[in-house]
Amino acid sequence: MGEIEGRISRGHVGIEDTSDAPAFQPLFDAFLDGLINRNADDDRSRGRRHVVSRFGKLRLADVDLAAVMEWIDAQRAAGELSDASIRHNMNLLSRFFSWAVARGKATINPVRQIPMGSRPSQGVKTDRRWLDDDAIVRKLIADLEEPINFMFYLANRSGLRTGEAAGLRMSDLAFLDEGIIRVRFSYDGPLKEDKKSAGKVKWVPAPEDCAEFLGPWLAQRQAQGAGPEDRVFPCKRRKGLCFRKEYVESCWEEAAPKHVGSREVLLKKKGEKIANEVKPTMTWYEATRHSFVSRHLARGASLDEVSAAVGHSSPVVTKRFYDHYVRRSFSPKLRAGLGLTSTQTGGRVVAMKKAAR
Repeated sequence: MGEIEGRISRGHVGIEDTSDAPAFQPLFDAFLDGLINRNADDDRSRGRRHVVSRFGKLRLADVDLAAVMEWIDAQRAAGELSDASIRHNMNLLSRFFSWAVARGKATINPVRQIPMGSRPSQGVKTDRRWLDDDAIVRKLIADLEEPINFMFYLANRSGLRTGEAAGLRMSDLAFLDEGIIRVRFSYDGPLKEDKKSAGKVKWVPAPEDCAEFLGPWLAQRQAQGAGPEDRVFPCKRRKGLCFRKEYVESCWEEAAPKHVGSREVLLKKKGEKIANEVKPTMTWYEATRHSFVSRHLARGASLDEVSAAVGHSSPVVTKRFYDHYVRRSFSPKLRAGLGLTSTQTGGRVVAMKKAAR
């Protein structure tokens, strides 16, 4: 109905001839190739795996509201993706159609026609697990391969994202004696907070044992001729480029299960059972950046300080995700009782009269 009304408003009548409508896949491939956002590689992989597989053989005009709803329903029925992942796929398709409309390749974005109640919803905020045992952290550092273990150490103790640890340059660790680390890159690109790629810099706390723990590795990198702008953790497999997120997480999945617990995941291919795979019950993110924030808020650190340490734009952002920690501590004034115990200090006990019968 929306497309028909759009045609009428443009002065077109009758049934639209779609025989010469462009094919979906060439345009979608052009859209993916032109992505320059921070998660462009992930979006390309997601798009080819979940979007092209569904719409690749269709014409652009055939991807209407009904086709999109059938696609969303099929993803839900398969039970292999969370609602958050389905929503991410839907948003990627919407971004493509907005791109196509702006270039005169499409006249309408069918994703925007989906009723709000039918859209995949974001997950409800839950009290996610976090690593509160330093002994386990030390064991994980011992079991992870170098230099992934150093990246884990910095992510857990300084709250760095995976890409921020992977993207550190030698000169960024020149401030350890001041108790800080400079962070300028996420992998080889700008920080997540640097929306306009303006070269934004942030500072994070350096653990008190950082200089001693990383000292031998930094000395080794200097002996190899690493300069101020060379990577602290170059990946030999990629000829000195940054480690990729997928490799870091594969190292985590190999080392973590015996320390944080394990679970079996059924691997499938086109609906057929392939094998059972052992996965850790805690993700790399939960054991690193999430644990950093949770640990300090649970132990009474101020919201402002923790928010600044992880580089959030304001404490409001931190509070949005960690309000369950921020509000676990209340002042004695808010906890004043009715004087019903012998140890009550908030007020005087007043005897209550029995009601007359």
